[in-house]
Amino acid sequence: MRAAVYIRVSTDDQVKHGYSLAEQREACCSRARILGAQEVTVFSDEGISGSTLERPGLNEMREAAREGRFQLLVVRDPDRLSRKLAHQLLITDELEKCGIKLEFLDFDWKDTPEGRLFYSIRGAIAEYEREKIRDRMGRGKEQKARQGGIPINFDVFGYQYDLETGKVSHLEHEKKVVVDIFNWFTSEDIGANGIAKRLNENGIPTRRRAGRWHRQVVKQILANTVYVGLWRFKGMYIKVPPIIDENTFYRAQEKLKEVRRLYAGKQKHGYLLSGLITCADCGNTMTGAYARWWGKRERRYTCNKTCQGYKNEGCRPVKYILADALEEAVWNQIQTWLMDPDRLAREAMGQIVGQNDPREQIMVINKHLASIEKGQEALIDVIAKGYLDHMDSIEKKLAELKRRKEKLEKRKEELLLAYRQREELSAKIDEIREISESILRRLNDLAFTEKRSLVRALVKQVIVSGRGVPGGNGLRFINVTVLAKIPEQKISS
Repeated sequence: MRAAVYIRVSTDDQVKHGYSLAEQREACCSRARILGAQEVTVFSDEGISGSTLERPGLNEMREAAREGRFQLLVVRDPDRLSRKLAHQLLITDELEKCGIKLEFLDFDWKDTPEGRLFYSIRGAIAEYEREKIRDRMGRGKEQKARQGGIPINFDVFGYQYDLETGKVSHLEHEKKVVVDIFNWFTSEDIGANGIAKRLNENGIPTRRRAGRWHRQVVKQILANTVYVGLWRFKGMYIKVPPIIDENTFYRAQEKLKEVRRLYAGKQKHGYLLSGLITCADCGNTMTGAYARWWGKRERRYTCNKTCQGYKNEGCRPVKYILADALEEAVWNQIQTWLMDPDRLAREAMGQIVGQNDPREQIMVINKHLASIEKGQEALIDVIAKGYLDHMDSIEKKLAELKRRKEKLEKRKEELLLAYRQREELSAKIDEIREISESILRRLNDLAFTEKRSLVRALVKQVIVSGRGVPGGNGLRFINVTVLAKIPEQKISS
């Protein structure tokens, strides 16, 4: 017989219960051999919470079970499988369907209706206790914060936190970096991206000692009140040792506001498709770039990422596409959609016009639901009268009826929604026709902001591929695909 062992340990488990991977492995493997296993495979997860199903060792064990690579699974305790009752029952049911016997060291598991009931109750109690502990801890943290203490592990660049004393102090080499960031920003003509680039060029490590500085991280540091001695926790401010004086911090906030104001009001070189274009060749989003080309500055779209911190810098050589030509192609497609408002209206409603009247299907579903409810009541009555000889078959039947009921109720909801849409369709078609005709009458007179709003209302995504002609002014050798929001459809230019 082939057996498997699943072991899991977290830091809390080691402290509270003395569990360790080595101890669990030895005990579980020993039990497997006593039960007759000639071959034992060990699956393990270390330092991963049992509240999630996404664990490498657990996933590997479940896959091996589905492939029939073992017939017996030995686990220290149900909590090792999961800390949640629903997850425990899910894994147990999955193993049973694979024909695998489940053996616990610290729990008397009996594969009977009574055993499964006890197993469920035990898991429910354990989960309830954990929720109580979590609630108490949450209230305790808030109380500690109100008293000026640090309620959680304090992990902020520039500081270090002593778990034993609960004290926060400066981390000197990081403190110097914070001071430099604020001084550069407030005294030089440099932005967050420029600061991130300077830090990367100077080889300054991040808190995690891996990766590169990103402009967003620099912005977060510049806007964080912790550096003037006020750390924010759930709406409260807790005092910590300051790194930056209030005057420097105030000047940084004023500059950040000015940068946001200038960026928000930048209309001189507006880009109609900003935020909607994706480069199919490198996968990056394409953004507007007012670039110099053969001595002339002009609007173009590019997938090149000059901002610090991006893993994918874009196509090489750098791809630039003339903005006027690309925007014209997309705008022409929008005009085509608007010229057929009836079709646009029908498609916006998911083409409900061609559907059969859903009321007949709803009546049939209601009859089936009534039949299922009667069946459930009959089975529950059998259980209440104490007829437990065929408990396994009764449980399976109840589960099957529940699945059928949920499926029918979901379908009923879909049909009811379709019916409501059908009733409103005539008014919707008239409304969309009027809107389309109104827009067409003044299409050439729309302001930039109005055109951009219209584009975002109708276009879901613009996908661009190909390199085109170097320095070209058109879309020759460039493929443009426009995806509509209502519904998805494609054109190519």
